[in-house]
Amino acid sequence: MSIATPRKARGHKRHPSNLVPAISDYESDAAMAAQHPYQAPPPRTNTELNLAVLQRYVPSIFNILSIAANAVIYTFDSATEAWDKAGVEGTLFVCTQSPSDPNNTPRACVFVLNRRGLHNLIVDLALVSDVEIAGDLIILRIEGAWEGGDRVLGFWIHNDREETRQINAATIQECWGIVRSVGAVDDQRQEAGPAMQAIGRPLTMNDLFGSQAVSQGQ
Repeated sequence: MSIATPRKARGHKRHPSNLVPAISDYESDAAMAAQHPYQAPPPRTNTELNLAVLQRYVPSIFNILSIAANAVIYTFDSATEAWDKAGVEGTLFVCTQSPSDPNNTPRACVFVLNRRGLHNLIVDLALVSDVEIAGDLIILRIEGAWEGGDRVLGFWIHNDREETRQINAATIQECWGIVRSVGAVDDQRQEAGPAMQAIGRPLTMNDLFGSQAVSQGQ
């Protein structure tokens, strides 16, 4: 009686999968990284970051002319002849906007990023009929933006630096003057105003509305 011997497997010898050595891609990945090194995006300035935030709310904003770290907004009650807090407080920006009509009419706004509530304050300076500086308040009379007619807003700006209030007030006045009298300023440069005198250079149409608006308007 013979005992059959086990047959030998033909061809290559198979190994259990857990014994097969893993092939690492580290060398190939390292070589690829050396050929195409990672480049971090260039850092953005505070102005660029602020501009990106404002453009989420108003995409037409393309330049920030001045900033006040803290502003408190008041409304004037004509019945009691008193100022009441409007529930808006935060960083104030004076901004220029891209033209929205074929005539490339300059546009500008005052934007307060409200940290007291969900609603920001955006004032189109073309709708402002009067700007006045009274003590520590910048007073804007806005035409027909609310039911019942005009509304008077007072902007109190914290003077965190010696000229913060002065520069922002003067910038608002000068932008308002331009957007309200477009025909008189389309073909001329503006003389220096208090805001730009304070920082030592003249304020021009290019400074206020950028090369885009000036080149399109000519």
